[in-house]
Amino acid sequence: MAYTTILQKLSENLTTAYNNTIFRHGGNMGDTREKAIIDYLCRVMPHRYGFKSGEVFDEADTSSGQVDVIVFDNLFSAVFTDGTDKVLAPVESTYGVVSVKSQMGIKELDNALEGVKKYDSLRRPQPQKGVVQLLPDFALFSSDTITFEGTHQKNINCIFAFDTNVAQSTIIKRMMEADCLDLLVVPGKFCAVGRLRPELRVSSDGRHMSYYIVNSEKAVSLFVIMLQVYLSGNHLIGRDLTNLAEWIVQTGKVIGSRSRL
Repeated sequence: MAYTTILQKLSENLTTAYNNTIFRHGGNMGDTREKAIIDYLCRVMPHRYGFKSGEVFDEADTSSGQVDVIVFDNLFSAVFTDGTDKVLAPVESTYGVVSVKSQMGIKELDNALEGVKKYDSLRRPQPQKGVVQLLPDFALFSSDTITFEGTHQKNINCIFAFDTNVAQSTIIKRMMEADCLDLLVVPGKFCAVGRLRPELRVSSDGRHMSYYIVNSEKAVSLFVIMLQVYLSGNHLIGRDLTNLAEWIVQTGKVIGSRSRL
């Protein structure tokens, strides 16, 4: 099909970036390959989603640490930058993360899963019963005549490994134990699908499937399509900035106050 053919054609640059980097230091090679993935995702994903390296923080100022690729809202949510290619993102502005590995062994896989868990531990605004969040700062509320089920939001966590020597059975075992990963892709080889999600449920013998591997040369295409489906079913819930403004006023020195009833 034309759609997957285009996705595969554009992904050829990933192989080039992996094989042709001029750097020898691990950090520099990693940066080059992260940028290649970011550039690829920017080409094939809707522009309302942003992809950058950086850090994520929550309302308690807890940090995710360095994240290879942050998936964030590129239209309606605040994401901060100091002019470099990296961003500092409030967790409520993000959809998920992608951990990038050049050569993924057991150690690298476990390290990636620990990073995902750290991101997952950040506290974000929670859905309210009967409230549908159409945009991060705009919601519809249930009434006596119309009732909404609520808003769905669940972090989308991925690993992109250019190559791996880890057995597929071990990958699935580690993913099940961690229970925090949604997609793991190795280009040209396979895409592992993790925990059960409400946005897309593949069934076999009448049962919803989770923690399975699809061996295919179109693994990157499957990864992108699954990521698009997961993202389309998620709605971010913005931070209540009115409380933040009130806190600044209350902790500051107010001059010339006038009260009105």
